[in-house]
Amino acid sequence: MPHSVARIDLGALGSNIDQVRDVLPRGFGILFPVKADAYGHGLEAIAQTAADCGVDALGVATVDEGARIRRVGVKLPVHLLSPILPGDARAAIELGLTLQVSDLESALHLGRAAREMRAIAHVQVNVDTGMRRFGALPEEALDLMRNATRISSLAIDGVSSHLSVADSETQDDQAFSLSQIARFRALLSTLDHAGLLPRLRHIANSAAVIQYTDEVTAPPLNMARVATLLLGYPEVRRPWTERVHPVATLSTRVIALKNLAKGDSAGYGRAYRAQRQERLAILPIGYGSGYSSQLEHGGTVLVRGRRAPVVGKICLEHTLVNVTRIPGVSVGDEVEVFGPRLPADAAACAAGLEVCQLLVPALRGAQARTYIRSRVTPEKSASPLVSLSATPC
Repeated sequence: MPHSVARIDLGALGSNIDQVRDVLPRGFGILFPVKADAYGHGLEAIAQTAADCGVDALGVATVDEGARIRRVGVKLPVHLLSPILPGDARAAIELGLTLQVSDLESALHLGRAAREMRAIAHVQVNVDTGMRRFGALPEEALDLMRNATRISSLAIDGVSSHLSVADSETQDDQAFSLSQIARFRALLSTLDHAGLLPRLRHIANSAAVIQYTDEVTAPPLNMARVATLLLGYPEVRRPWTERVHPVATLSTRVIALKNLAKGDSAGYGRAYRAQRQERLAILPIGYGSGYSSQLEHGGTVLVRGRRAPVVGKICLEHTLVNVTRIPGVSVGDEVEVFGPRLPADAAACAAGLEVCQLLVPALRGAQARTYIRSRVTPEKSASPLVSLSATPC
């Protein structure tokens, strides 16, 4: 049996998509970033489910991720959310991916590649309003748009920017986020007056959809990039986000038990010392399988439905948890590392991590992955296991 299993609830994903749709204006687009293997949830299944549930576009970080989506027959627009290396241009154009440009040089290169292929390269102009990662500065964007529109083998589908602290609720960070939004909206007004406003305009991420709903959904903005929220992890809490639930559950099993006398030490570095007679359960996951060593500080799992704290140092392939106060624990018992009853964002917060720092490596480190459906449609059987092509919507 696999030591760790990631269970992905496609029904919960469909429900989360519905909840987000309810707070967005009618007709407002959802671009679902599915980079890093859909944040560890499994790229192909998540992409197919998102397409079945009416998401408007998908986002990836690499051409290979785009190819994987196309191989399973998903025909949604797929946006590359990162710059690509020059050698990847032809493959990206062949796959029909929407590419990102931040300067005229990259636009010219994509235009040449598309012209040689007798094709059209679809692109979006990325604008840096404060993230300082990539993108043209707002004062450069107008000239970039003017010059890019003159390249006959390019189709400019959109313009976008990225918020850097939309999940923060401090006054200073809120002011910074609002300034980013204002700079972007000012640019959109300039582009509109110049007759250069493209079809898609977006700056919102998951946190901005929650905290700055009106500012990031009012015209001419017409799309949001939403990932962690759809996967069940609101980075900012509002009453409506309580209807959003985690899609993933990571579980493992107890493989050994150890009784400690008062004063006994356990694990590497003798980092844990028993304060009384205690009982530890050993789990077959560790930092080698993506369970962050930061969880030595505040990490918790569920054993027999009760919380068991992580103790001592997390090992390459093993973790110790204290089950002294949980009666009847046995070898083979299932352990919920995170899931609906112990959300990954709460576990990450206790250990001083961002949710993706815990979620992505831990899910990708699972030895097996299964897909379940929490809502059964009348035409399908009641079996919880579904194929990748099944829809929970």
